[in-house]
Amino acid sequence: MIFWVYRIFKAYKTGNRKSFIIQTSILSVIVIFVSWQLQIFPLSKNFYIKERSEELTGKSFWSWEEYDYGEIGVRGEGYSLDIYKFNDEMADYFTNPPEDFVQNFPPNELSDIKWTETPVKRTDIETLEFVTPTYGGWKGEIVERQDFIRTVANEKGGFYAYKKTGGTDFYLISPKRKLIIIINHDM
Repeated sequence: MIFWVYRIFKAYKTGNRKSFIIQTSILSVIVIFVSWQLQIFPLSKNFYIKERSEELTGKSFWSWEEYDYGEIGVRGEGYSLDIYKFNDEMADYFTNPPEDFVQNFPPNELSDIKWTETPVKRTDIETLEFVTPTYGGWKGEIVERQDFIRTVANEKGGFYAYKKTGGTDFYLISPKRKLIIIINHDM
């Protein structure tokens, strides 16, 4: 990459405009593509969450980041937490969702348990505790968010679903708070 940038500057200094423009364009496209895939580029994470929430709910909607946390371990384990806020229209939709929402979503490849009304059932408490851990090195906001998620999961009027294959994916929707929460915990 450094060599490439060096060649671009060299082409500019020597006056080779055509080479400079072509190489700069190619480098720009690559940088934009990579930063989009790594969700560094502004709004790229919003598009990812929009696609993910449509897969999970069958409804396409925009949401805005409230909180984002990610931690990757050395042996493939890791933890990610995305909390996104949606608008009043979606809150109304999730307050009284159509029957196919509960029956058909999330699809089988994304869930072992379809959307179930909160509070979390006694049989699913262990899964909730697993996806909201408090590790020794965690302090401050992440610990507060874990407590917050447990509170939201135990309020009436929301929905949760999860998949426990190859790690645990836990999904939580709170129409009252206008939030969709997506957690992945691989251990």
